Amino acid sequence: MSDTREPILEVEGLTKYYESGGGVVDTLLGRSQEVKAVDGVDLELYPGETLGIVGESGCGKTTLAQALLRLIEPTAGTVRYRGEDLTAASDDRLRSLRKDIQYIFQDPFSSLNPRLTVGDIVGEPLDIHGIAAGEARTRRIDDLLETVGLSQRHAHRYPHEFSGGQRQRIGIARALAVDPEVIVCDEPVSALDVSVQAQILNLLEDLQDEFGLSYIVIAHDLSVVEHIADRVGVLYLGEFAEMGATGDVFGPPHHPYAEALLSAIPEPDPGWEGDRIFLSGEVPSPLDPPDGCRFHTRCPKVIQPEGSSLSQSEWRSLLDLKQRLRDADALESVTAVAESDGGAAGPAHLSRSALGERVREEFDLPSPVSDDEAESALSESIDRLHDGDFDAARAAIDDAFESPCERTDPPLYAVGDGHRIACLLYGEDYPDAPERA
Repeated sequence: MSDTREPILEVEGLTKYYESGGGVVDTLLGRSQEVKAVDGVDLELYPGETLGIVGESGCGKTTLAQALLRLIEPTAGTVRYRGEDLTAASDDRLRSLRKDIQYIFQDPFSSLNPRLTVGDIVGEPLDIHGIAAGEARTRRIDDLLETVGLSQRHAHRYPHEFSGGQRQRIGIARALAVDPEVIVCDEPVSALDVSVQAQILNLLEDLQDEFGLSYIVIAHDLSVVEHIADRVGVLYLGEFAEMGATGDVFGPPHHPYAEALLSAIPEPDPGWEGDRIFLSGEVPSPLDPPDGCRFHTRCPKVIQPEGSSLSQSEWRSLLDLKQRLRDADALESVTAVAESDGGAAGPAHLSRSALGERVREEFDLPSPVSDDEAESALSESIDRLHDGDFDAARAAIDDAFESPCERTDPPLYAVGDGHRIACLLYGEDYPDAPERA
């Protein structure tokens, strides 16, 4: 459901690139590369709302969270809090604004100074912002500790004397000390035992109700955001693949990446096996993200070219072979030595037919595949591999197997009221688009 209120936090085109491998010589020779950790993210956070941001490790979640508060400086884009641009604020103004926007860190131990007592840790923001001193400071610290489920006597202890859950409560008390309106929670329960996670999530919800807080919750565990979030954004390689109300994101239609993440949530039934979706390949490097849809290199629903009669599994396998060939310069880079060879004979020693069988077995391709033109191109590529001509092998695959997903970077298509999915499957030009909500 769309929100007619004004957002309390509004992010447009937020980008964070890092230079990689860029020493002085590399920079002079033009050899440095940019790691595209966050690449043009837009989002809104509304008063009293919890926005969950989910994705695999390395997708840019923490970089996004820290760039929002300028804990790291964004490369481009704007972050507006109640209409004021944080990215253009002076250091003094930013320090003042951070009273209103606080951060809870992932590791509740490393984020607490081990040399300070809990009272000093919680009281430090009061000192920095000149909020309270003397008896007023002590009362404020005692109240904050009780608010998060600790007691006044804990103020004189040190972080190492507490459990993980208690340390996270201390971090929450520190964030609450300055009466913020927005709290960014970076994996707030991932370092905690499962039995403690629910307690912390329930505490965050209670505090939200009590103080009218707005949260951005970063998580890789979808069951966490399902429990606490009003809306969810699914992040992949620095871009949002899907955004919508929690109920919409957790129920179809889905971005294929979100669908794979959701399939990994276990059911309470110990005998559950489920229809787990296993993604092929690895997450591409943010140094060189794929052209077109960034997820196409792993997508189980990647679109086939017009006229293709391949099964979807065959098509995915052929694209996997295409990806493997992209940087291959030896047969061992394309297909491994089979166990039956005992390691004695690498693929370079195989006959043409044996190499073909090896490639088809490794990529789970039948002989022949179900499309004549595709079979001809595959056979041609294997012939050229056997000849050692990798350029020709790549060309045979590249010319025959190209998906629209490789050419077009999809926008976030509206599939319902406030529900958007960045996938060509939901574009108006795709003839077999899934039914929309």
